[in-house]
Amino acid sequence: MRNILIILIFFLYSCGYQPLYSKKNINEFSFKEIEYRGDKKINRNIISSTFIKKDIQNYLYEKIILENNKKIIETSKDSKGVPESYRMTIDLKIIIIDKEKIIKEKEFSEDFSYKNLDNKFDLSEYEIDVQNDLIKKITEELIIYLNL
Repeated sequence: MRNILIILIFFLYSCGYQPLYSKKNINEFSFKEIEYRGDKKINRNIISSTFIKKDIQNYLYEKIILENNKKIIETSKDSKGVPESYRMTIDLKIIIIDKEKIIKEKEFSEDFSYKNLDNKFDLSEYEIDVQNDLIKKITEELIIYLNL
């Protein structure tokens, strides 16, 4: 059993395995200009949880545009017309521009359905949690896309 573990560690070490979210690629996400479109809180949350940063002198690409759109849709109502469930969708479109040419362009979308709550304060707190979870999923996809 010990020999198998040593061989497994040796193969994983020698195959060039690197963690996907390692901070070694931090300089690859520096841009001369970052432009935001849509909800500022969502954009700030995405920027703070990725390695995207603004660097005027040592940048890889000139500009990145982050454009997001958040929708909350009533998916069902009861006989009185009161919403029973909702679906929150967050869309993110990134455009990477270098030398006035679009280098990369990609759209990310995540959605989640949830039931209505009687207490509106609890509903708004739950919507904030859902929004943060959707942003986290989009951020993970964005990091994977930028690492490719």
